[in-house]
Amino acid sequence: MSAGSSRALLAELAGASREASAGRRVNAVLTYEKIATMSGLEPAVNVALADLAMVLDNHFQAIGHLEAALESDPDNALCLCKLGIALHEQQRVDEAKQIFERALAVDPNQYLVLNGLGAIHLRRGDFSRARELLEKAAELKPSSGEIRMNLAQTLIEFDEHDEALKQAGKALKLGPGNLNAQYTYGIVLAQLGRVEDAVRHFEKIIRTHRQCGDAYDHLARLKKFSPSDKKFIDGAEAELQRGMPARDRICLHFALGKMHDDCQEWDRAFDHYRQANLLKKREYDLGPERKNFARLRKFFTADKLRDYQKLGNSSETPVFIVGMPRSGTTLMERMIASCENAAGAGELPEIPRIAKALGVPAASRNFIATLKNNLTRRNIERYADEYLDILQQAGPTADRVVDKLPGNFYFLWLIAILFPKARIIFAMRHPLDVCLSCHFQNFDLVPWTYDLELTGDVYCFHREVMDYWTSVLPAGQVLPIQYEQLVDEPEIVGKRMIEHCGLEWRGDGLATYKKERVVKTASLWQVRQPVYQSSRMRWKNYASHLSGLAAQLSDFLQDDRESLAEHGIDISQRSGFGRFKRLFS
Repeated sequence: MSAGSSRALLAELAGASREASAGRRVNAVLTYEKIATMSGLEPAVNVALADLAMVLDNHFQAIGHLEAALESDPDNALCLCKLGIALHEQQRVDEAKQIFERALAVDPNQYLVLNGLGAIHLRRGDFSRARELLEKAAELKPSSGEIRMNLAQTLIEFDEHDEALKQAGKALKLGPGNLNAQYTYGIVLAQLGRVEDAVRHFEKIIRTHRQCGDAYDHLARLKKFSPSDKKFIDGAEAELQRGMPARDRICLHFALGKMHDDCQEWDRAFDHYRQANLLKKREYDLGPERKNFARLRKFFTADKLRDYQKLGNSSETPVFIVGMPRSGTTLMERMIASCENAAGAGELPEIPRIAKALGVPAASRNFIATLKNNLTRRNIERYADEYLDILQQAGPTADRVVDKLPGNFYFLWLIAILFPKARIIFAMRHPLDVCLSCHFQNFDLVPWTYDLELTGDVYCFHREVMDYWTSVLPAGQVLPIQYEQLVDEPEIVGKRMIEHCGLEWRGDGLATYKKERVVKTASLWQVRQPVYQSSRMRWKNYASHLSGLAAQLSDFLQDDRESLAEHGIDISQRSGFGRFKRLFS
């Protein structure tokens, strides 16, 4: 392709990007599709196509164009940086990290690379490395609001709250019309406990941006709504009658579900949650995970685990809270972290990352052979040390630090190998309540909550997995804690949980909501309240919608048969409880 032709295409793509940024997407898409089908494109044109694809939220296509450009210019730092960003947007975090590191080796002063890599380390919980990268990026590009936003989130982890808010404020001044900057400022306010200020901030965003679904979603998580908010709720309902991007519509439906739930308008709430999940629906198949677990189960017998545990790290610092999402893990973490010499690290993605590095999960039927080859003394020592380096950033002098990533239940074999002396808490909640709560939550990275039937399948699978690992781990290493019992009898159940962790119970966990500390969880408003009862037996409000789910979960609901029948749900014809009884007997 001639230089003149390439210049013309670049000009056309630049115009299309402006059109897309202004909301005129149809012409931009037509331009993209016309040029993307051409052959023999110059690297610069492929990069411009990638830029347009990212403006159109087509990150998968952007990755293809950038990879094509890099074939003829593999050391182009800016192109590598853009590829890292696109991969990160696709949740391909490990690949993005490798690309960013490759770009950094080419140009150590590329601020976009420093910011992207810093954001990945922030997400991993490696806050020291994140801060180092982001502070350098801010020096190189002080006018970047995005860098300031990431730096604000990082500084919170160092308890530098005033500086965090200052950085978020700078991001807002640099881009007063940037909604991400506005969201970040509000989120930082909320995380620092200034909930009323955060509520006013998000209400202000909504007044000027009536269709910003994220703002409604954040507001709903922060505030308890009541019938006195009817005018506001009706206004939000009216916005649904207008055209808006799918993401905003999803967020607004979730927000309205929460608002109507707060107002005890159960059917209206359920309808909004249903519509949100229909819009969010994506393909998810539990089958491969079941097959992988069957292979892990066959390989990791009790004897095999004991052999591997001899190679593990003797640290007693890690405490793991596992189970389903929305099962009370945050309350449990905060009660433990309230003890002297204890801290909470939140939900660290490190255990799944290490499992992936070892070869699990994998599509190959032979992944057990790969796993066996990788489970060497050297690797076990290295990964245990890497994990502790990140975990202890949450409490450098703490004797116990809590990792509350719920999905770690699948990786208890790895936890047991890396840390034979780790304490594990199995967070449990009423099956219908926890499935319903998952379905009602606007998760970013949990792909199975959009469908109640699929959520029920995942619940049954997680109980099967927990039943097995508990049977082969050393007796007493896993402590089941029932959320409802913890709420009813915090002094009895909380004491048992604290002592399981090797800590001294002083009753402090009862008042964790009074402590001024960072909160990063789906229900900020709830976490700031005293130990609460409102989430118990929530399923009764939605019983008319739950017959199918209750039938799926009947093995776990036999003790609730009378209560279910009172609410029109009959599970008398289904019972297989015996195969799950051992764990709780």
